[in-house]
Amino acid sequence: MLEITDEMRKTLDQLRDRIYGDLTALALMSKPGGRLQWYYASGSRSERYRRISFKVGHGIAGMAVRLGRTVTVSAMLSGSIRLRQECALMLAEQLHSAVAIPFSSTGDLPNGVLLLGNRDVRVFTDSDVAGATQVAEQLGQLCAHTLTL
Repeated sequence: MLEITDEMRKTLDQLRDRIYGDLTALALMSKPGGRLQWYYASGSRSERYRRISFKVGHGIAGMAVRLGRTVTVSAMLSGSIRLRQECALMLAEQLHSAVAIPFSSTGDLPNGVLLLGNRDVRVFTDSDVAGATQVAEQLGQLCAHTLTL
């Protein structure tokens, strides 16, 4: 079980402000081969995200972990509708655009994901994604530290 620290909350809040996003969220797999669970969402409209878990390969966030690379969903990209509809967090938060960035807290295969989301149709810039990728790596290290305590 991951305990969200004030540093993690602050990091996600700052990222959301920096990219002018509506939501940033952190999900982590608690055991190898298990389901991913949303642990914190900055900018969420409710606490529903805490009850949402998903399989690797399911929705935008699960696909990012499976592929080990960034996955983007936008109404302007073909094939994005299915990934949006499979992501309970995107539906609950009424997000129309999102970027999911996988990270690892073990230094091995990805076991977590950082999601950036907007409630309007938007294309995240390369600069937004590059900055968020650095934050995802930082979150992986923070998660590793928290999990070992």
